[in-house]
Amino acid sequence: MKWIFLMHPKEARHQKTGTGRLAALSLRNAEILIGVDFSRNQRLNELLHDPLLYPVLLYPSPTALPANNSQWACRKGNRILTIIVIDATWFFARKILRLNIELHTLAHVSFNVTRESEFEFKKQPQTGCLSTIESVYYLLEDFKTASVIEKTLPTDGLMKVFKKMVSFQLSCEQSRNEQLAAQLYPDLFCN
Repeated sequence: MKWIFLMHPKEARHQKTGTGRLAALSLRNAEILIGVDFSRNQRLNELLHDPLLYPVLLYPSPTALPANNSQWACRKGNRILTIIVIDATWFFARKILRLNIELHTLAHVSFNVTRESEFEFKKQPQTGCLSTIESVYYLLEDFKTASVIEKTLPTDGLMKVFKKMVSFQLSCEQSRNEQLAAQLYPDLFCN
């Protein structure tokens, strides 16, 4: 399996510990391409047209085939399943998809979208909208169910990394709040 993360420049510049970057670092055979319009991106075009690869887009479109569908194993045949993941806010993800017509021609894959995000630090727009690393984790879990990948493939490391990141962000926020409260109400924080 191969992973291509199409990362929006804002994620690349401002989110050094963003979930797309953490997912890519946690997976074997993953690479990150940064941009918005990838239609002339030489690397992506090489990957999309490589006969040894079977590229699919992880995106919850109406035509997306659920990852837990056993057809995926047949569809890829002997080719390497190559998952293209858009790493951006939902607003920018739609823009990347709109600008890159070739992504529309790929098979789309999704997973059970009734899941709630565990990203306590960041509000998702609706149920089923997950962080990039959560999406990759649930995709892999569904692929295991359909025997597209080995059931013994360890995937829980993705969620461990994610949960540690969320815990760290929450502790930093708590620390900032305590410092601000001490500045605003010094009498309450006397020793």
